[in-house]
Amino acid sequence: MKALREMARLAAENHIMGGSFKRNSLLKPLDIILDNLEREPKEDMRDVVLNGSAEQIFEHIRRIAKSEFKPGKAKQDFIKDYVNIFFDGVLREGNGNDVNRLLQREKILRSAYLIYFREALPQKEKHQADIEQAEEVSQIAIEFAQ
Repeated sequence: MKALREMARLAAENHIMGGSFKRNSLLKPLDIILDNLEREPKEDMRDVVLNGSAEQIFEHIRRIAKSEFKPGKAKQDFIKDYVNIFFDGVLREGNGNDVNRLLQREKILRSAYLIYFREALPQKEKHQADIEQAEEVSQIAIEFAQ
């Protein structure tokens, strides 16, 4: 899906993510949108969900950012573009504006998003992502073995 790939590229290039390269951190912005849509799927509330999601993503990134890296207007604009791509491309074009259909595909969308995100990372950040994700897998294996 072209729109999902575009979202992931925008997120990778502009650090629209949580505080690390771990799976949950990378998926946080997408999950905010999906959670909001699940809570309020009605079409007449789309503008509220779109703008609310953009603000929640921005606030999350602002809250976790180190003081020297606090996001500003440019980051807010990138986040707004990110959310618009989701609503225009992923929801409307890719799923016929049908929230239930989209939510049924949530797992595969999240998986594809992670692949697209990784593909869009610069080489230096791919290495860091590999390290953090390997640590995450090791931790899960240790917890599972106990």
